[in-house]
Amino acid sequence: MMSRAEVAVIGAGLSGLALASMLQADETDVIVFEARDRAGGRVLSQGGFDLGPAWLWPHNTRLLSLARNLGLSVFAQHSAGNLVFENEQGQIRRDLAMATMGDALRIEGGLSTVTNALAQKLGSRLHLNKAVNAIEERNDEVIIETGDVKLMAGRAVLALPPRLMTKLGVKARDVPTWMAGHAKLVARYPTPFWREMGLNGDAISHCGPLAEIHDASPYDLSDGALFGFAVPGAASAPDFKTRSVEQLVRLFGSGAAAPTDVLVKDWSADPFTATGDDKTLPTTHPHYQPQHATHRLFFAGSENAAANGGFLEGAFEAAEAVYRQLNEMKAWKRKTAS
Repeated sequence: MMSRAEVAVIGAGLSGLALASMLQADETDVIVFEARDRAGGRVLSQGGFDLGPAWLWPHNTRLLSLARNLGLSVFAQHSAGNLVFENEQGQIRRDLAMATMGDALRIEGGLSTVTNALAQKLGSRLHLNKAVNAIEERNDEVIIETGDVKLMAGRAVLALPPRLMTKLGVKARDVPTWMAGHAKLVARYPTPFWREMGLNGDAISHCGPLAEIHDASPYDLSDGALFGFAVPGAASAPDFKTRSVEQLVRLFGSGAAAPTDVLVKDWSADPFTATGDDKTLPTTHPHYQPQHATHRLFFAGSENAAANGGFLEGAFEAAEAVYRQLNEMKAWKRKTAS
């Protein structure tokens, strides 16, 4: 089946959705292809609990403004109480009055409320389960092929991690996808019982299988939750959930022994997020820079943001940059045609 669009966006993560919504507001003929069966990309919430990114920050002006415009509520990450520390020998301290994410903010209902709202506004412009197999840039158009659709577009925007772009034959910078090599576990409980113990839910462990843990309880405290980032490679073990709960008992006591649910997302095993190279984690935050557009190919996605590369704010930053580039090109075409 052959179809046409003025602009095609490949990837319905936060960056692709944000860009498509800007173009839609301008009445641009835009179509969005997403390989997954859901929108959101690396933003993933289940039952209101974030299995991808969870935090906004006070300086994230773009995202905070977007949340307000969507009518979403923002609340502060819980920080009152002590942090738990476990050293390499398994010795545990619970007397450290500190909160590692004390300035962080969260969205009620999880960050997927943001991406779901943007996706809903796109309606039939968003096409799920449409993995793009090939892209061909010509002088007058871009040809985009999925399994059953061939699209001719005036411009195409790749809102993907750069390493995934190379699989489409697109020359892209080889930079790590931020957090792509990680896995995240969320353990749910009837109440955030650790708060009654004077603990804030933060923990740092040098034993694992979880290396860093935080309070993930919802704002209304309808239940409690702890989430942890796994030690690289740990999530692939068949007993990962069992060992993680055992660790939570070590750190937070017997109240952690019987979670009502345990959710896991191993991003390193997600082919729409990570490549084999992403299993080797960067030792520092990579230096991200925008990739220069060609005549008809443009690049969004968080790893194409200069100031906030890798972060949620960077996804929106990159979308805004491409939106400006497309509008500048429109203005130039009108000028040369007059």
